[in-house]
Amino acid sequence: MAHHLSRGNSLNSSTTQNSKPKIQNSRALTAALLLIASAAHAHALPQSKLTVTLSWDEPQIRGAIDTTVTNTSSVPLGEVVLMLFPNRFATPDTGVNDWNRPYVYPGEDFEPGGIAVSNVRADGVVAVTTPLDGIAPPPSYGLRVLLSSPLRPGGQATIHADFATRVPLRFGTFGEFQETLTALGGWYPYVPALDAEGRWQVGAPPPLSDFAVDIAAATRLEVQLNGRWFAAIGAPVHAEVASVHYLTLIAAPEFLREEIEVGGSRIVYYRRPAVRSDRIAPGPTQVEIMRDALAEIVAQRPAAVPAPAGDLVVVEAPLRLDLTAPGEGMAVISDRSLKVLWLVRPFEQAQLAQAVYEELLRPSVAAREPAADYAWVGEGTSYEMARRYYSKAFADNRSVQSWIELFNIFAIVDRFEVAPKIPFVGAFFEKQPTADPLHERISTYTSDLPPGHVVFGKLHQLVGDETFQRVITACAGAQLAWRACAARESGRDLDAFFAQWLQPYPAINYSFSEVELNECQGDQYLDRVTVRRESSRPIVEPVPVQLRSIGGEKIDLRWDGAGDTGELTARAPFRVQQAVIDPDRVLIETTRADGAVPPEPQLILDTAAVEVSSTEFGFSGVAVARGRYDYRKDFAFFGAYTNRGIGFASGPRYHWGEMIDAADYRNNLYAFYTVQALDKSFVDDRNPSVRTSGHINGLGVRYDYDNILSYDNPTHEVQVQLYADWYDRGIGSDYNFADWGGSLVMTHPLWSYRTILAGQIFNGFSEPFGTSVVPNQSLYSLGGSRSIRGIGAEAELARNIFVVRAELRHTLFDEVDLNLLDLLVLRRFQVRPFVDTGQVSNSAGAVYDPSGYAVGVGLGFGAFYDFMGFFPSLVYLEVATRVDTDPGDVQVLFGTRQSF
Repeated sequence: MAHHLSRGNSLNSSTTQNSKPKIQNSRALTAALLLIASAAHAHALPQSKLTVTLSWDEPQIRGAIDTTVTNTSSVPLGEVVLMLFPNRFATPDTGVNDWNRPYVYPGEDFEPGGIAVSNVRADGVVAVTTPLDGIAPPPSYGLRVLLSSPLRPGGQATIHADFATRVPLRFGTFGEFQETLTALGGWYPYVPALDAEGRWQVGAPPPLSDFAVDIAAATRLEVQLNGRWFAAIGAPVHAEVASVHYLTLIAAPEFLREEIEVGGSRIVYYRRPAVRSDRIAPGPTQVEIMRDALAEIVAQRPAAVPAPAGDLVVVEAPLRLDLTAPGEGMAVISDRSLKVLWLVRPFEQAQLAQAVYEELLRPSVAAREPAADYAWVGEGTSYEMARRYYSKAFADNRSVQSWIELFNIFAIVDRFEVAPKIPFVGAFFEKQPTADPLHERISTYTSDLPPGHVVFGKLHQLVGDETFQRVITACAGAQLAWRACAARESGRDLDAFFAQWLQPYPAINYSFSEVELNECQGDQYLDRVTVRRESSRPIVEPVPVQLRSIGGEKIDLRWDGAGDTGELTARAPFRVQQAVIDPDRVLIETTRADGAVPPEPQLILDTAAVEVSSTEFGFSGVAVARGRYDYRKDFAFFGAYTNRGIGFASGPRYHWGEMIDAADYRNNLYAFYTVQALDKSFVDDRNPSVRTSGHINGLGVRYDYDNILSYDNPTHEVQVQLYADWYDRGIGSDYNFADWGGSLVMTHPLWSYRTILAGQIFNGFSEPFGTSVVPNQSLYSLGGSRSIRGIGAEAELARNIFVVRAELRHTLFDEVDLNLLDLLVLRRFQVRPFVDTGQVSNSAGAVYDPSGYAVGVGLGFGAFYDFMGFFPSLVYLEVATRVDTDPGDVQVLFGTRQSF
């Protein structure tokens, strides 16, 4: 969504007919003079003077700003708009969920930010202000400052405002964490860009401006201001910052400084002292890794990227979801940059290169591009430069897509492509339809535009590789604005192209509406396919299609994308086995499940659960066969080994209803056939002489409903599981009996997302048929990791069970950074006191009598860690004992994900 506002005042006159020529001539002369005056002022940048005091007490930033506004439009202005970016953080984020919450809120809870503006004056006169409506709910993202008289074209006015800015406890480009204050733009009221028709461009980044800043601190602070470092300020210091769109500020008690010399240029790298951090790994330190990476990035920069004109300043900040951020005078990078396994480090290094190149290209991009184009052109150009660097520096490295193809048999990799729940996702996956999903950057918080590199990618598809590379090389540092330069170099009129893609990305899906393959025509075969597009708004983009034979031969076709469908034909001397839309995955679709005919088969493997305790052991895995990208239906093969026996199950699964993410649905139905070989040593401790052996064969069905987006620490979980199993000698079993029952799990935060109350109710039944018995291995256990913790898994067995479990999960803060070989990195811990109660009985009604309930209590510890430094995971360790009778043995349990 892009926004603009227009408030021009028209001047009206009443004249007689005879006076019209004179009046018209006078108006023409006046208009000409105004246009000349406007042109004279057009080259002059807006001027802003700030007086600022920093503090750790809220509001952390207090000050005043005077901005000189020039009416560069062709109409008089009746008002000036002041944008209030910090108010974006005054209300909870709609895009925060269970998986990304720890990467947005350091304490997992929303804490508001905002800005209070007072004493607004226009040319020294107290001004009337009204909220800027139509962009966001209150508090407003802006103010309308009403002028006492219209500001004519070419005229100037000075707007004064006092402000107090509260910076929230938050990761990212606007937040405070571990005594680091990060405010990358907009921490003061600013005037947006003005177009020629007198409309305020509130959906665009701020205009290019000059700033004069007097900055002081209530306590000892070092300050980074657009790449200018001020050591231990207290009394005011002065800074002049010219030709930037916004002021970027990072403040902390101390920065550690590293200087890196590269071919006559100097990189100055600032970082914060480590807090609760340690690394055990051979080879270079993390600082040495970063030094070498930055030096290489500058030394091997593409020819289109200029050398640093002065010091290249790189500053670390507590970014979590994004690896880098533009700092307009400094490249801002995450303090977790390159702290990953060496195997995936090149991908992060490429994104660091993009941040460095964006800063080196910034002066030329800022000088030529209008405010509306500045952000996406800078991001897209630097992205293409980083790609060139990567292909040179890491020529032998596999791409992310090739890693997916290589290890696509594993579910963890399969899900990366469709629903990547990892921080710094932009370093690995480029197809992002929105540049700023949480709307937390000054340049994009009022818009929903796609990233610049996505727009560049669409141009690449349109004009082809050779022309596109020529455009990138010629336009990277050109004086001509990028849109005009791209049109000139490509020899195309690109106005319609830019109009199509410089707006919110549409929901798009491509599929085959018709496929006719291998119509024999002499010694050749005729193939026809019709591609259909479904889009939330009309678009035109080229669509590649590939026809494949069993022997590996390929035919590449291309639909120009005009209209809603495109028919393609081909003749080949071989039989075609499959037709595929977008084989190189350059398009951004809502689903790829219908992009191949016949569907591409896929087999994936996954670990279903790992459980170890002092009384039981369990390990399970699942193999799933399906059409690639089709997460609605599959055929699964499940295997498990426990101290009860070893077993296998296989059958179809169907998933439907509301999507949780791109790969999960709320409703899930499984039907299967199972075979289990029983471990004769598994007994009921009350009847150790009773042993059962042999095997059980049966049919089962499962229905699951859940809303779980992240299994590591779900906060509003609702999970319902129903099951029914039937075992019969007629299908090969040694025993005749049936199992059925259900489970309900719910979680809810208590006062804070740091403290989650989790509860489970489990009720199950077994019934033998005829003269058969239910074998020990199929009886419900009173204890164990799935029942009452603190009681052994063989302590009491029976045919029926009712168990209630409650657990309090409290996450400890602040975060830690304990790194083992760059393979396992501990991030935070969780304590979990719990109580379980219930009983088992051969009488179904007796399980509901609380007088006989057993009680187990204990304390668990959860560890959240990053596997290979970037994939979030969880393990837990629990210690429990029984308390309803004489103190029992202490039981220790270990597992992955949640215990329930």
